[in-house]
Amino acid sequence: MEYRHKESPQPKKFKTQASAGKVMFTVLWNSERVVLADFLEKETTINSQRYIETLTSLKRRIERTGIRNETLLQHDNARPHTSATTRDEIQRVELSVLPHPPYSPDLAPSDFHLFPKLKEHLKGQHFSCDEEVKSAVRKWFQKQNTNFFKGGFQKLVQR
Repeated sequence: MEYRHKESPQPKKFKTQASAGKVMFTVLWNSERVVLADFLEKETTINSQRYIETLTSLKRRIERTGIRNETLLQHDNARPHTSATTRDEIQRVELSVLPHPPYSPDLAPSDFHLFPKLKEHLKGQHFSCDEEVKSAVRKWFQKQNTNFFKGGFQKLVQR
């Protein structure tokens, strides 16, 4: 609401351009590289079943790439990550979960290290379709060296 005199000109209304929308994805990474980047289809969200599919893909990727170290999975306490079916699947695929205290978003390396840098890189760019966004994200991940990924885990120790 705006107060003005009756004689004042009408305020200008600016037209906005429709954005291409949001692209949701799950990224699983270690201290060397992105292990799995899984882009979600439009109009879908992460639920237990979708997260279990991602974990199954992660396990296959680990086996295929020959990652030898024990894999510790760190995720937050969102419902899809903590449901009984998800916990059963984590045991079935033999992944270990690093405990995550409730209400601690500052302990997720993706939130304090990976995503802010990715957002900074994508800032100001305009994409005409989702495929362009996905391509830009993949290229950015490929450009990052091992020190970038190690840095995220080193910051986790400090936090």
